[in-house]
Amino acid sequence: MPVRLYQVSKACSAPTFGAFADSGRLAAFGHTAIALRDGNVAYHSHMLAVEDGLRDKNLGYRIKLAQRQYAINAGVGLIFWTFDPLISRNAHFNINKLGAILRRYDRNYYGQGVSTGFDVEVPTDRVIAEWFVSSSHVASVLAGQHPKPQEVTGEIEIPDDIDAVRARSANEHLEWRLRVRREFEAQIAAGAIVCGFSRDHTRRVSRYAFSSAPFMLDR
Repeated sequence: MPVRLYQVSKACSAPTFGAFADSGRLAAFGHTAIALRDGNVAYHSHMLAVEDGLRDKNLGYRIKLAQRQYAINAGVGLIFWTFDPLISRNAHFNINKLGAILRRYDRNYYGQGVSTGFDVEVPTDRVIAEWFVSSSHVASVLAGQHPKPQEVTGEIEIPDDIDAVRARSANEHLEWRLRVRREFEAQIAAGAIVCGFSRDHTRRVSRYAFSSAPFMLDR
């Protein structure tokens, strides 16, 4: 992205956070954009990236915490972002470590063939992670409490490693995409919200947990 975009975000009080090596090299960053949701100012977490060799060192987590604190100080109650519902590591991070919830599914969000980062054969479906930064639910998850829906009304299974599926077969990748799309859309249409996620490394699968019980966000 052009550097001027970061300057525009900064001018709009939507910060970009960075993590730096001792040498001064940028090792991870999180870019924020200003947004409007339901008539209220919100933040869109546009991009979070960590250098390959430095992943699994909580750099992304610390950047998200800094983003959350900035939002709280600015009086912004919601940060939202998109992610691929087939990527289990991102679902675990967003739901189990941050306390985000999911209640929206968008088909082919970015289109197909628009970037070398996307498969031509597979639609770029995305779910919207909503992070109500001042809610008691988020505070509880950040304190180490694993999110457990009060009443699980449905589950959706995904592969634990969609990258391995993708490398093996584009058709299998597409089958997973369409299956998860149907199941997600049915759950959301019924008023269910994702607020739980589990991983079964033995069976190499993961599961989203849905609840139709009222979810108190106390925004």
